[in-house]
Amino acid sequence: MRYNYEKILPGHNQTFKVHDEIGAVIDCCFHVHPEYELTYIVSSFGTRFIGDSVDCFEPGNLALIGPMAPHHYYNSPQDSLSDSWGHARVVQFRKDFAGKELFELPEMTQISRMLKDSVYGLDFSEDSARRVSPLLERLIHAHGAQRIIILLRILHTLSESDYRRLSSVKADTELAVGEDHRANNIIAYIHACLENGESPSLGKTARKAGMSPEAFSRYFRRTTFKRFIDYVNESKTGKACHALINTDKTVAEICFDAGFSNLSNFNRQFLKIKKISPRAFREQYRRTE
Repeated sequence: MRYNYEKILPGHNQTFKVHDEIGAVIDCCFHVHPEYELTYIVSSFGTRFIGDSVDCFEPGNLALIGPMAPHHYYNSPQDSLSDSWGHARVVQFRKDFAGKELFELPEMTQISRMLKDSVYGLDFSEDSARRVSPLLERLIHAHGAQRIIILLRILHTLSESDYRRLSSVKADTELAVGEDHRANNIIAYIHACLENGESPSLGKTARKAGMSPEAFSRYFRRTTFKRFIDYVNESKTGKACHALINTDKTVAEICFDAGFSNLSNFNRQFLKIKKISPRAFREQYRRTE
């Protein structure tokens, strides 16, 4: 299995890269790189894939992704509201961005522990994201030593925050890398089906990939760390979550729009994945708001 490899080049006289990814959608394929990546969602919502984790994301979400952890952010073009709707603020850095031995110092133990955990992908609370958001804004415009100082402040703040691991699979630093357009084409096909309210079948998706169902199942699990059916159900559930939050459609309408064939299966899958019923999920979100 080969993963798309992103080559990250910091600017002149810079040791790490920070930039705003802005477009009608967030343009991010399924890929890996040896840098740590801190991604803050400024605008848009969609589905986030880190290791074997499939989650929905929305404005204010903040994740730290460790070296060589496969990841992908997906927006549906049908949801886009403008040419700048998809907006993510991204910081990409290597562990030695401020010197090879910095994170070996005893004062850096807490940050070092967080960086080690990031090989599973880390998700931070809304409060943590809110506290570092102004620092990320300053980092975009910072120059010289201020860049190093601000990034260390961000890492220090996050290391003192609560976070949760996203993937159950640890990133493999020995992954084979290269061009694998097939994986991204498969993911694009699955989401195109879901956007049309269809549930992609294993057989038809395997034919699209030019593989037998058995070979495709093995390939898909090696790529995403998930069974095909689990990936599809989690993606459909993510789409349903967005509709529950952002629309007043009934649960039944959302069930069929998300690609589920019947309400009982939708309720069962939603409860299995989110540990809460669709109605309770909506009520909980609105109470929080």
